[in-house]
Amino acid sequence: MPARQFLFVSDAVSPLVSGGAATAVMGFARGLTASGASVVVLSLASPEQARSLPGFARRLRTVKVKAGDVTRELAFYEGKAPQGGHAEMIVAGAVGASRGESALFLAEALRALSTEGLASPEVAVAWGETAAPALAASTATVRVFVLPSGRVGDELSEGETALLNDAGLLSGSIHANRLLASLGAASANAVVAPSPSAARTLEADRSLVERADDEPVVALRFGCDDPIDDPEHDATLPANFSAKSPEGKGECRKALIRRRSLSIGPRTLLLGVAPLRRGKGGEVLIDVLGALGETDVAVLIPGEGDPELLDQARRLAIQNPGRWAFLDATDADQRLLRAAADAVLFADADDRVSHAPGLAQLYGALPIAYDGGASRDYLVDYDPASATGSAILYGAVDSHEITAAIERAVALRETAMGSHDLTKSLMRAAPRWTQTASLFDELCRSLA
Repeated sequence: MPARQFLFVSDAVSPLVSGGAATAVMGFARGLTASGASVVVLSLASPEQARSLPGFARRLRTVKVKAGDVTRELAFYEGKAPQGGHAEMIVAGAVGASRGESALFLAEALRALSTEGLASPEVAVAWGETAAPALAASTATVRVFVLPSGRVGDELSEGETALLNDAGLLSGSIHANRLLASLGAASANAVVAPSPSAARTLEADRSLVERADDEPVVALRFGCDDPIDDPEHDATLPANFSAKSPEGKGECRKALIRRRSLSIGPRTLLLGVAPLRRGKGGEVLIDVLGALGETDVAVLIPGEGDPELLDQARRLAIQNPGRWAFLDATDADQRLLRAAADAVLFADADDRVSHAPGLAQLYGALPIAYDGGASRDYLVDYDPASATGSAILYGAVDSHEITAAIERAVALRETAMGSHDLTKSLMRAAPRWTQTASLFDELCRSLA
């Protein structure tokens, strides 16, 4: 059977852009190519960024795009996707000044490539709302609209709507509601969300009312084993470890304790904390950390977060010498936090992806998370009696509930965390991109 051909269209991909959605599209591509599929990723970037990619060459073909009163010329660059396994990547050399302009560039880039037979896949995937007009312009047999955050964006402005309408990319009803998500849903055979709870929320959203009655909203758990997040081979860690050989996690714990001069014992819970951000539970985390009192916990604070919340945390640390460590705002220190921590505390009540808890599991750290949203979908509360579960879940985002959850983790540090069994089970429970890609391929086959 010939390899299935996939085209992913996204306005932002890693390593050109950082962030969860930009990284996840490459995870999908990597997982699919690992199974033998053919994958092309079409994206946008400035010509300077595109030229900086190793091995990328400029194509002779360019395309002129009229955006309002201005005509832009898009050059194309192509090469191997840097983080996409064996996927190919084509970059249109332009960056839109708005969502609508970026959407126009992506759609016109796809149209131009289609005339050369370079973008005629079996499966076209619009990765995010900005790719919705490109999906509408695609002639692929199967078309899938992915909302990687599990959310929909705001309406387009009148000017953005006019840009897309002048290019013939909007239908009447979608022109009226000015929602890119509506165009994506109307153009697709299926909509993909990152969790069942996100899928249920999206099904009820007014943006998706344009989809056909038999068009499903499907939940797929995204993987988290991206190349940079690999405790088995990460040269920046003090020691490497895996589910088969987890001993190095203890070495990472010891190394971080020495580096940050923590005064703790072997039974102390080393607790990593999610970045302190307002709107993501940062305020309640400060309250919880300030109320730990005599609990046998040492706290690891990531360097990224809202400055005022980090300042509050530093003031609390003065009252707890030898018990708090502040890491740098680098990817390497984020990975070290997960590699050294026994548990990682999260307080985002509206997490629709559960990527960060999945990363904690990948590094053998127990997630402590709110029992709702994607965490409820994908995490199982730990049961000491049967020694089963993949997290500690609490029922409300308040200091009493979260403190009780931390105390449960302290008790586990003295029992289950004393052996490597829990570390192994957590690492095996972490979601992998090959699993996601396999389920996605099955979905596309059913749609065909």
